[in-house]
Amino acid sequence: MNREKTKQIVTGAFMAALFGVLSVVNVYTGTMFDIIFIYLMTVALAYYTFKFNEKMAVLVLFTSTFILFLTGELFFTLYSFFTLPLGILYIYCIKKKIDGKWILRVYSMLKNYIVLFLLNSLLGLNTFTDAKDIYYSIVGLFPFLESDFLKNGMFIILWIVLSFSEVYIIKVYTNLFILRMNKNKMMK
Repeated sequence: MNREKTKQIVTGAFMAALFGVLSVVNVYTGTMFDIIFIYLMTVALAYYTFKFNEKMAVLVLFTSTFILFLTGELFFTLYSFFTLPLGILYIYCIKKKIDGKWILRVYSMLKNYIVLFLLNSLLGLNTFTDAKDIYYSIVGLFPFLESDFLKNGMFIILWIVLSFSEVYIIKVYTNLFILRMNKNKMMK
């Protein structure tokens, strides 16, 4: 086995182990940092994809998911399993010079639909009740926004806003991280 292949495998195994540690820390902190850890993992996997290739990144994705299943809770495992491909897909679009803005947004919308609506009872979520609670909080501050359309459509609005903002956050953090890592590499 050549040196580069060994480096890919060792780095991938290290990342999978680090994701497992983040999962354990997440459980011990009462799942307070779910989304932050998942976005950090996505940026790290995007950098791994940038440094090596997509095929190895998918292997790290499945290995990490298995480790997360063993060490973490179900929501963290499923949400990270569906979110981590955003980093791989983003770097793939950059490498192939594809404008991936809508590809990432549609993937994020499908992912959030699957996790928040199809798997909500399995994960112990109640998206509709949460959306109505958010609606009542907003109406408490801004009474002129009270309407049946907003009351019934709040979960759709939240779903779209969540999907678009998630893609934006991952793109910005990935760009900053990759730019910073490449700048450090050029200075050495």
